[in-house]
Amino acid sequence: MQSYRLLLRIVPYLRVRKGAMTLIYILTAIDLTLAMAQPLIFAYLIDHVLIERRTEMIMPILALSVAAALCSASLAVVKSGLIRRVLAQNTLEVRDTLTRHIRKIPIWEIERHGAGKFAAMLGYDSHTLANYLSMVITEILTQLYMLCLALGLLFYMDWRLGLVAMASIGVILLIPRMYRKPMAQHASEVRSHNEAIGSYLYEHIEASKEIRMFGLEGWERTRNEGIYGGLVRSSTRETVFQQLSNQSSVLVISFIIVLIYWIGSQQVLKEALSVGMLVAAVSYLHNVLNPVRAINDTYVEAQRAEVALQRVEAFVSIPCERALLAPEPQGHAAFPWNEKVPDVICNNLYASSYGQQILKGLDLRVRAGEVVAFVGRSGSGKTTLFRAMMGFIDIDSGELSIGGTAIEKLHRQALSAGIGTVFQDSYIVSGTLFENIALGSLDASYEEVYEAACNANLQAFIDSLPEGLYTRVDHKGFQLSGGQRQRIAIARVFLKKPGLLILDEPTSALDLRTEEEVMKALRRVMQGRTTLISSHKLSTMEATDYIYVLDQGRIVESGTYQELIQGSAHFSSIMQEKKLEEAAVQRPDRPAHPEGAYG
Repeated sequence: MQSYRLLLRIVPYLRVRKGAMTLIYILTAIDLTLAMAQPLIFAYLIDHVLIERRTEMIMPILALSVAAALCSASLAVVKSGLIRRVLAQNTLEVRDTLTRHIRKIPIWEIERHGAGKFAAMLGYDSHTLANYLSMVITEILTQLYMLCLALGLLFYMDWRLGLVAMASIGVILLIPRMYRKPMAQHASEVRSHNEAIGSYLYEHIEASKEIRMFGLEGWERTRNEGIYGGLVRSSTRETVFQQLSNQSSVLVISFIIVLIYWIGSQQVLKEALSVGMLVAAVSYLHNVLNPVRAINDTYVEAQRAEVALQRVEAFVSIPCERALLAPEPQGHAAFPWNEKVPDVICNNLYASSYGQQILKGLDLRVRAGEVVAFVGRSGSGKTTLFRAMMGFIDIDSGELSIGGTAIEKLHRQALSAGIGTVFQDSYIVSGTLFENIALGSLDASYEEVYEAACNANLQAFIDSLPEGLYTRVDHKGFQLSGGQRQRIAIARVFLKKPGLLILDEPTSALDLRTEEEVMKALRRVMQGRTTLISSHKLSTMEATDYIYVLDQGRIVESGTYQELIQGSAHFSSIMQEKKLEEAAVQRPDRPAHPEGAYG
């Protein structure tokens, strides 16, 4: 019952296909009614044809039986196809519901648990839940209908047989309850082990280069064996208890059949029951006991579904990020603030990340159209500040406003429309270059996408490809160099035309030559936009209007590049450290594929 209660709480998040399910139940009822008619047909054959020697009835009775069987088989084929279709639709529906919620929960929830956890939920849990909705519940209702129909026929034949069958139902239903606790425990353990394995495998595939270069194959196998061992133990124990439940039911059913034969034989000898009716009664007894056993078998599926339902319920109960709770922007304005190019103001701003307070009383003002840089060592708060502006984390106290609107009042839709971003690692999808650039504006024309690519200094690269913008790239764009990936991200911003631009270490992974190429594109996209940039590159610093130096979540220095380079010890120290790091590395901007498949 716990799984049913959980299901009722989850169903509001899903779209139940009532029409298809109703048709399935109708076809099932007709199919079972035809199947249940067969024992009565054969009882008539035994009593009135074989015993009474009415040979002229043999062919009509057999023809009726064959016709019922053919009709039942046809209905079963149609019903199975419908159930399979509904299962696929429900699986996709559950996955779509979970995916949409993933896009609503705070980013830090995803980063804290890792992609493996959510991949397991989208794969295993969504299928388990859809299977429960489409097949398990249908199977339970089917068996209950068969049980009630067969039980009614048994009472019609002989009330004693009906009472024995009814009493046996309760006994068989109690058997799996004896094993409920260990079965639920081991089902939960199996799910947890599968989830952990999914996360580990995801991590290991992502770390393929490091595992090979450090010779960690043995370490990987040892790590996997440890977690596989837990899965083997839990799944073995789950199966043992499942079989104990099943075989206990088989033994009880065997004893009940013997009892029915004994009672039925006594009634036949007393001529209170015909031989044909006894044969039919035993068949109907199977139609009573087998559904009970089948319902018990679905108990294991219900246990697995209960685990999946609990996880899905816990997941959909995660509150949405703050930006989705703000009022949605009204009208057709492209930007949520009064001017297309907004200012940014922080007053005594405090913000936390992963439960640790990072920003501690920030005060700053970025005027509309200014290019402002934020400099500081790792952990100084630059990324946390940007995340707060993008609505990815909530502020603890103080004020953060964009274009005169407090961040708490800006909806995700407004933030997405008004802010353009270029991160250190750009997101590349499997598809064409056109599709990747058009992520900045999905309804953009070919000419608009090509113009954006040209503005991002990608024209020569694209023109050199036989298929141009329709050249396909694989997962994460491994054929592309780091500079090409960054320029694709910049082309998206050109298409998007945001008023506020946030650049989080956009050139940190590039060599000096490629950095300069990317900076040319960045300078072009920054024109006429309020730009916030996190970087330690001198060439970037020189192109800014103002610089804020952060240390441990506070602004310790601020000024123009010339002011800071001449009179700031802290800023000069950071720049000197970065110079030494760049001189030590000086690595070429290599593509992930040797020589680069596309340049």
